[in-house]
Amino acid sequence: MKDFHRAIFGFAAGAMFFAMASVASAATLFLSPPTTAVGPSQKFSIDVKVDGAGVGFNAAQATIRFPKDLLQVSSIDKTSSAFSFWLEDPVFSNDQGVISFIGGSPFGVSGAAIQVLRVNFTPKGTGTGTVSVTDAAITASDGSGTNILSTTTSASITVSPANVASAGAVTAPQQITRTPTPATGTPAAPSINVSLYPDPTQWYDQVSPFSVSWSLPADISAVATAINKQPNFDPVTSEGLFDNKTFNALSDGIWYLHVRFKNSFGWSTTVHSRIAIDTEPPLGFKITMQGGDTTDDPAPVLQFKTDDALSGMKEYDVMIDNHDPIVVPAKGFVGTFTLPLQAPGDHRVQVRTVDNAGNSVEDFITLHILPIASPTISFTTSQLFSDEPTGLTVQGSALPNIEVILNVHQADAIMASSTVETDAQGNWRYTFSEPLHNGTYNVSAVSRDARGALSLTVESPSVVVKNRPILEIGSFQLGSGGAAVLLLIILFGGFGSGVWFYRKRNALFAQRLVAASRDLSTVFDLIRKDVERIDASIPVNSEHESVVKHLRENVQKMEVLLKKEIERIDK
Repeated sequence: MKDFHRAIFGFAAGAMFFAMASVASAATLFLSPPTTAVGPSQKFSIDVKVDGAGVGFNAAQATIRFPKDLLQVSSIDKTSSAFSFWLEDPVFSNDQGVISFIGGSPFGVSGAAIQVLRVNFTPKGTGTGTVSVTDAAITASDGSGTNILSTTTSASITVSPANVASAGAVTAPQQITRTPTPATGTPAAPSINVSLYPDPTQWYDQVSPFSVSWSLPADISAVATAINKQPNFDPVTSEGLFDNKTFNALSDGIWYLHVRFKNSFGWSTTVHSRIAIDTEPPLGFKITMQGGDTTDDPAPVLQFKTDDALSGMKEYDVMIDNHDPIVVPAKGFVGTFTLPLQAPGDHRVQVRTVDNAGNSVEDFITLHILPIASPTISFTTSQLFSDEPTGLTVQGSALPNIEVILNVHQADAIMASSTVETDAQGNWRYTFSEPLHNGTYNVSAVSRDARGALSLTVESPSVVVKNRPILEIGSFQLGSGGAAVLLLIILFGGFGSGVWFYRKRNALFAQRLVAASRDLSTVFDLIRKDVERIDASIPVNSEHESVVKHLRENVQKMEVLLKKEIERIDK
């Protein structure tokens, strides 16, 4: 069963350790007092405490080891523990020198010295030993079981052969040897500096041995100190001459440190320094919401209140969805708190109550905020021209007499916003005056009633903004860009057609020239044949021969001339 409990705690403590890096791992599990000196028959106690370093925690586990030959556990006291339930009750074995526990609280607690256990020891022998902490974990109250433990400390135990004055005695102050100067009267009251508790008007949540120091006037010959719960006590026994002293750790309550000087005229008045210590967190509490944890009220009212028996309440810190806390002073708080307006959805509200010493206890609640009815968008300008003075128009319906919040956005960037009121029938219409550049836009709409309650967001169809068209025929539109493209198409088409026609014409013309040249040769062959027939049919004489000769020459010249002209045209 013990292993099972440890497995359960280990899972709870480490399940989300790496995922929850936002929670600081700064808590310390320490033993107090850190040093104890006792005699062989003197019983003493060691407290197991947690310093949460400002982070709320609700569980802790540890194994504590002690020297079994030097000490034995007589009992374990958990009556003052901040933990109210135990997965593993505190148990011990004197034979093994081991103490172990796994404890928790239904509330998150925090403070510099939160009590977990008190272990009562009885010496068995003499000598020096160490009580140490191993196998420890501290679980943050973040809902994920994050282990926030960063440091553990041990305690040194000395058992002397003879009884000592105090079980937790610290080193006696170092004496100063000198000859006092002559005094002129009784000394003034000391001015002291208390290291751990500097402000006597404040409450503190720290417990540890602490030092007190002061300046010694030259005529002082003796110092007397005391610490008790008497506000006006005057110590009368000289402890020698020293300028600082270390005192044992104090328990909870209001203490008074008394210091006075002595010279040859007598004792000074006593300085009484109040030291107020409270290491217990306020009482646990629960957060409730009027009407349950589900509502359509955007500003629900929470109820919570607690008290602190010792130092008293200082404030309530209300944190919504991990945002910065809202600080509510405890003075005058009647137990109800109205949340700021919340959007629809789930919201985690954590309330931390802080006492005047800085100890805290916390609780959280998850609220479910219901949306009101969403608006509808029935019309949007489907397209706009960037040079058009009329803006984007959108209309629709919603609940009567409420507001509709409108946003024009391009992707995640909001380009224009406005709010329009619905009429008694719930109708609304709005035209944006803001100019829009070319691109694609959407309009989002959210309803908001008089309480500030919101609806879920609805989106319009896309709205396209572009340049005005140059040519528009029915549904066909041609803008400047399209016109340029069309002109280029016409120019390239015309040029291509011209080239094609020219090449086609040349090819046809070349074919005709070849045919003309061929026909020309045929015609001149026929003419030459006719000349030969004429020459054969006419009687031969000198004049006839001359005419036929010239005729043949002219036909030859004409043929040559025409062929050259055809060749020139072809080129």
